[in-house]
Amino acid sequence: MNDQRAQVLIVGAGGAGLTLSLLLLQQGIRPVLVDRRDAISVYPRARNLNFRTLEVMRGLGLGAEIRAVGTRMSRAIFKERLVSKQEKTIDPTEQIALPPGLSPDTYVSYCPQSRFEPVLLAAAKERGADVRYRTSLVRFEQGNGGVTATLEDRAAGGSCTLRADYLVAADGAHSRIRQTLGIRTAGWGELPEYFAFIYFRGPWKELLVGRSSDAFVIKNRDVEGFFLAADGDLGMFLVNYRPKRGESREDFGAERCRELVLKGLGTLDMPIEIVDIAHWRPAESVAEEFQKGRVFLVGDAAHTMPAYKGLGVNTAIQSAQNLAWKLAAVLRGQAGKELLATYHTERHPVGQFAAHQSLTGPGAAWIAEDVKAVSLSHDEDLPMFYPIVGYRYRSNAIVSEDDAAPVRGDVALLARQELTGIPGSRVPHLWLDQRGQRISTLDLLDGRFVLLAGSEGGKWLEAASSASIEVAAYRVGPDADLVDIERGWSAKMGVTAQGAILIRPDGFVAWRSVALPNAPGAVLASVISQVLCKGRERS
Repeated sequence: MNDQRAQVLIVGAGGAGLTLSLLLLQQGIRPVLVDRRDAISVYPRARNLNFRTLEVMRGLGLGAEIRAVGTRMSRAIFKERLVSKQEKTIDPTEQIALPPGLSPDTYVSYCPQSRFEPVLLAAAKERGADVRYRTSLVRFEQGNGGVTATLEDRAAGGSCTLRADYLVAADGAHSRIRQTLGIRTAGWGELPEYFAFIYFRGPWKELLVGRSSDAFVIKNRDVEGFFLAADGDLGMFLVNYRPKRGESREDFGAERCRELVLKGLGTLDMPIEIVDIAHWRPAESVAEEFQKGRVFLVGDAAHTMPAYKGLGVNTAIQSAQNLAWKLAAVLRGQAGKELLATYHTERHPVGQFAAHQSLTGPGAAWIAEDVKAVSLSHDEDLPMFYPIVGYRYRSNAIVSEDDAAPVRGDVALLARQELTGIPGSRVPHLWLDQRGQRISTLDLLDGRFVLLAGSEGGKWLEAASSASIEVAAYRVGPDADLVDIERGWSAKMGVTAQGAILIRPDGFVAWRSVALPNAPGAVLASVISQVLCKGRERS
């Protein structure tokens, strides 16, 4: 057994774990990422990426690659079977009203984990991440100096001891790390709906020629479900069953599943091989603590939610983005350790809210009335704007304009479906011209803090050059570093031509100044110290 060292150990190489590794690499932190699986899953699950995730990918320089492997979301509806005439095509995004100009990206892209994760993995390896599949976390213990983990390497055989400053649990809904820590969860748990994922191989894509939808919905007297295509000749048929009608998972043997696939396809003589059958129940569950000592929970380990609004992996990636820059700032000695506590303060209310909202909407129409009445009695089915960007952080890492605002508590929602630059909210998207290139304010986010000053705010840039951390500073205006194409600077950011706005590496506004104070350097230094929780330590 040999001893190894890392600043951050991430357990679980799904969307959250891989994204976190890339975000840490962007900050100059080289993590060790382990996963007990043999390799990335080839199954098309966690299928849709919303615009906030696409924005995170832009910041990592992966926007074009993700767009290249993604497609427009659509549902092909068939009256009886796949060989029959297509009845209609539905674009689910047409049913969702979002404010215009909200993001430089489309609302959602169909990009299942079988396409998304290979892009993340390739980038992580290329940028220097230590990624180890077939490697399990056997045990761990933590103390004041860090976390000591025992890892079992099934590929090479044997085990090793790895000492890390911090451990991140991205090990899924049934997280062993969370259980070991004794962190309880709250929520409805598993819901009264039952699915069978039937994975098969065969020449079935011959039936998809000329059809470009991401899901093919089938409904006939023998079977109801929908098909999803994966790479090569792999396919997935998702069916729903109901124990109250006497149906059970035992009904889904290989032969029965093959029969269901063929009846859905509408051809009984196609050579279909069943390669896997997985059973799944949606669940709503949120950990009561996202941090315990030097261990943090992200993704499903922190918040599990039904897939009806497609918030699961997207919320996970936003949590990873929130955590990454904070870990890096503390590891570099730039921030007080209290900054790490703001991860739970900021993301726990959002995780609860997103999970709760996932119980609502058309996709959740099946929920029993007694469950629905209790779970939704205090919360409406709000527009999709809110669980994605319609909330406001209130923590010690935000210089709030509301002195009476509580630091902890339930999620704070914005008053309307509009981003106005208020501290704690995601920075508004504004189209700018940078040396002849059209960019978004979100394209300026590259892992650093960003200071945007108005056209008459040159002194803010001088102040940023003397800051204790690296701050990318720009003036925005008609004849500035960044030309305000839309002439919307003041209206969107809520500041004057002499004002400034400070944006954290995760894209959230940390602070803003409407005008220019007498000593901008001292003001900015004080703000940065407060946001990084310098001088604040847990009692």
